[in-house]
Amino acid sequence: MPESIASLASMFFGAKLKGAVEHAGYEYKGAIGVAGLCNAIDASKPVAVLLDLSKEDIDIEDAVSTITEHTESPIIAYCGHVETQKLQLAESLGCYTATNGAISNSFEAVLAKVLSAHE
Repeated sequence: MPESIASLASMFFGAKLKGAVEHAGYEYKGAIGVAGLCNAIDASKPVAVLLDLSKEDIDIEDAVSTITEHTESPIIAYCGHVETQKLQLAESLGCYTATNGAISNSFEAVLAKVLSAHE
């Protein structure tokens, strides 16, 4: 069974992300809501967690705090490049950050950089 990556993403971006994760050789564990993400984390012990900061219903500080109670794996938080305040907040909370474009176009490179830095 391949290693997994857990993800909380919008439905639109989740489908694209699933393909990128699987192309990189990982099993995609998508979730609905932070509680669902934490259940996926507990069940699969992912190598990384993907957090879509663009979801309207997400409280970034609460989400990151809750996720870190369930895993020491790196959190890759992402959103549109114009949402700099969200990216800065996530980074200040210990997340690795990326734009939607970087995730869409260079997922494997982003993941490799994060996993290398997190060792």
